[in-house]
Amino acid sequence: PMTMGWILLLDPHYGLINRLLVSLFGLAEAPFDIYSYWGIIWCHLAFSTSVRFMLMTPAFGAMDAALEEAGLVCGSNRMGVLMRVTIPVLAPAVLASTALGFIRSLESLEIELVLGIPAGIYVVPTKIWDFIHWDPPLYDRATALCGIFLIFIVLLIWLHRAFLGRREFTTVSGRSHMVEIFSLGRWRWVTCSLSLLFIAVMIFLPLTTLVMGTFMEFFGHFDLETTWTIRHWTGAITDPVLLRSLKNTVVLGLGAAIVGTLVYALISYLIVRTHIPGRGVIDILSWLPWALPGVLISLALLWTVLGSGDYVKLIYGTVSLLVLGIIIKEMPLGTQIIKAAVQQISPELEEASSAAGANWFEYFRRILLPLLKPTMVSVAIIVFISAARDIPTIIFLSTHESRTLSLLMLDYVAEANQEKAAVLGVFLVFIIFGLLFIGRLLGFRRPSLQ
Repeated sequence: PMTMGWILLLDPHYGLINRLLVSLFGLAEAPFDIYSYWGIIWCHLAFSTSVRFMLMTPAFGAMDAALEEAGLVCGSNRMGVLMRVTIPVLAPAVLASTALGFIRSLESLEIELVLGIPAGIYVVPTKIWDFIHWDPPLYDRATALCGIFLIFIVLLIWLHRAFLGRREFTTVSGRSHMVEIFSLGRWRWVTCSLSLLFIAVMIFLPLTTLVMGTFMEFFGHFDLETTWTIRHWTGAITDPVLLRSLKNTVVLGLGAAIVGTLVYALISYLIVRTHIPGRGVIDILSWLPWALPGVLISLALLWTVLGSGDYVKLIYGTVSLLVLGIIIKEMPLGTQIIKAAVQQISPELEEASSAAGANWFEYFRRILLPLLKPTMVSVAIIVFISAARDIPTIIFLSTHESRTLSLLMLDYVAEANQEKAAVLGVFLVFIIFGLLFIGRLLGFRRPSLQ
């Protein structure tokens, strides 16, 4: 949705920022062009920064302040402790977040479809999309291109495992655990100002223009005799297709977030805490869904369902099949982030629960899951957001009855109906902000000093 807001701001013909700069400085042409490599990179930056913040915050919250205090006692300053103690201890979460963000940029499709193709910019996912939509579809070429992603994935997995090795990253154990919140002193005003500036530019600026676009007669045109209207909203509220898509989006997001997060937690536990044969293979396989673009995952699930028995075919066209696709697609994110959190929890807690007579299920439910709650809530929120805005993973799995807001928005953009697409974008933003508010109530909040 935010991409629509950036289009209204940085379009070379009618973008608000471009028109303002041209009128103020008398420029011959617009200084910014959203339909370019830099425009695509900027939109990715605006989205990925907040996602990485949410993924790494729980890991920093679980950091034992005793380790940092030991560094200060040894004569190091705050910056030295950050670089030599905090970041190395949090290496699993930092590396997982960085690797997942890099892979996500590689396999992204939506932003490149909207901003890249009008400028003649093709990346591997959009080229695969192009091959699949040829007549007849060139599935062999599309599959061959996926080898490029597989090379990147194998390299990243090797680097990830080689760097972490067998080092210990435990910060939560049976001993007392303290989280310290220290004062920034005179730097607090600088950091606060920079944070507010980032939020204003990256979130409120495109969001405001997105909302503005929903009330425009024609998206981006301010020089018309009748510029503003509410007919797009009245049409949306009474449109049964939009209301059905809204329901499908909420069901898809909640289903993928709840079921997927529990599955990721179980897989992470198997990888970190058990000695079952092949757990290293399970770890490698958990990365593979991001080795394939979403369109090929969608095709693979479609062929699997249609080639199976009659009972399996019953899920085709339902939201359940879409939930399965999203769970598979987001498995690298969920397992790697939760795995990093599990590595911070000492095995002695499980040993103590076993000595107290608790079985494995009680330990998992009453000890491990509560300790993982901030991380799991963060992962669930990210999975919900990904499900709500995902297009390639569900494009071939949805039917008219199971269409989501993101797919409907893509249809409107393809029809050059940006006004209705902007309305759908606002719906998505409201859903996401509502979910973030609920997430803070459930556990995504700053740890207390206790």
